Amino acid sequence: LQIARFLVDMRLCRLCAFLLCLICAECFCVFSGTEKTFQKNIGPRCELLTSLKFSALREVGASGIIHAWSFREKLRQMKGKQRRRRRLRGSNRSAVDTFDLSHVVDVEDFAKDEMELQKLAQMRALVAAEVGGEKLNSLASAFPPSYSNLRLLRFLRKSKSRNVASAAARFIECIKWREEWAVDALIDACRLPPRKYQEIRRMFAVEIKEVEGVEDTLRRTTVVLSADKWDSQGLMRALAEAQLELDDFLLFWIMRYEQIHKMLYERSLETHALEYADLRCELKDLRLSSFSRQFVNEVVPRWLQITQDFYPETSNKIYFVDPPKIITAVWKVVGRFVKRGTKEKVVMMKTS
Repeated sequence: LQIARFLVDMRLCRLCAFLLCLICAECFCVFSGTEKTFQKNIGPRCELLTSLKFSALREVGASGIIHAWSFREKLRQMKGKQRRRRRLRGSNRSAVDTFDLSHVVDVEDFAKDEMELQKLAQMRALVAAEVGGEKLNSLASAFPPSYSNLRLLRFLRKSKSRNVASAAARFIECIKWREEWAVDALIDACRLPPRKYQEIRRMFAVEIKEVEGVEDTLRRTTVVLSADKWDSQGLMRALAEAQLELDDFLLFWIMRYEQIHKMLYERSLETHALEYADLRCELKDLRLSSFSRQFVNEVVPRWLQITQDFYPETSNKIYFVDPPKIITAVWKVVGRFVKRGTKEKVVMMKTS
């Protein structure tokens, strides 16, 4: 045990040190069988071993010495998590590091790898330096689905190359947009008058629910859009007659997006994985006349801008149910120029 501890303390031949420590651990477990005595004899400096559960050491031991490399990797990962927690939760943090959302959600359970976790920490520091750490902490405590680590992670994954500066800039713009539109106030109260809300809901039917996935049995948040029954021409008439404003239409969809992300946030905490929604577009009775040219030119661009810029990485799959032949033909051509990730999300589906 003294030799093993010396090798680790001197940082010499770590793999040999691990092998020797494993043999010593197996022998020591046979004679003592107690975790406290084991940790006391190994010594406080040998953190690579004392941080492990006693049962894990007993399983590996000398009989599992051929698994020493995987054992070493588990030790390295555990040490990395301990360092990150000390760094994020230490009492001597700088002003930039005060943007700590660990009290909201432990993002270590959701990051794909060590690199993504590091980039998320860098992104968080950039946002905190621009907006202010205390302000972001208070927003995250009040509205975790909108400002927590999980929301930052969606912005980071929006860029396939995980560009930290770009993701931080987009999130900062999102915060400014939410303040300008007072989006957080929509969570507690609807700013749309009931008449306008019901009118838009009648023209653009949308249903949000949790059902089993189409391709698996996992329960997912599913957004059902009855696009074949949407009345875009009626919307344009209401806008022309000043019965509705374009901002009313956008607020209606912002409320829907907030509801979706709240459900995704709660579902992510349950599954310990970043959850996505399935988008189901009903197109059976769709006609080209259903969407007026004015609606496509004036309303759709602003609608899509809000969707893409401020609610990224939301959809898991996009199902076009019973699409007309013209839609299928157009997608075969357009699909060649679409990014691979987006193309893999789109599924043309027939129900009969």
